[in-house]
Amino acid sequence: MYAIFEDGSHQFRVREGDRLIVDRREGEPGTELVFPKVLLVAGDGAPVIGAPVVEGAKVVAKIVEQFRDKKIIIQKFRRRKNMRRRNGHRQPHTRIQITSVVAPA
Repeated sequence: MYAIFEDGSHQFRVREGDRLIVDRREGEPGTELVFPKVLLVAGDGAPVIGAPVVEGAKVVAKIVEQFRDKKIIIQKFRRRKNMRRRNGHRQPHTRIQITSVVAPA
C-alpha cells in the first residue's frame, strides 16, 4: 500500500519503511510525526482519491535525524556600480522514516 501526502508545498509518494527528507520539523530523533493531509491511498483494491484530502487517512512517521544541508553561496554583482554581495545559506532538514500508512475505515 502506498500514499501521497502533502507537507508544506511538497507532495511525497511513500510506502511503509521509506526514508525521506522533509523541511525542518521540531522534535528529537525517535519522535513520532503525523501527516494528516493525505491526497491518495492506493494498493490492494481501487485507489481512494481525496477531494481535496482523504478523510480518516494519515501517514505516521518517526524522526531519524535533524541536519543542515550543504552550504550554498549566493552572489550578486552589478557591473560598473561597485556593488558586490556574497551570502551563504544552509537549509535545515529532517530525515524521517515512514512507520505506517493508515487507510480510511
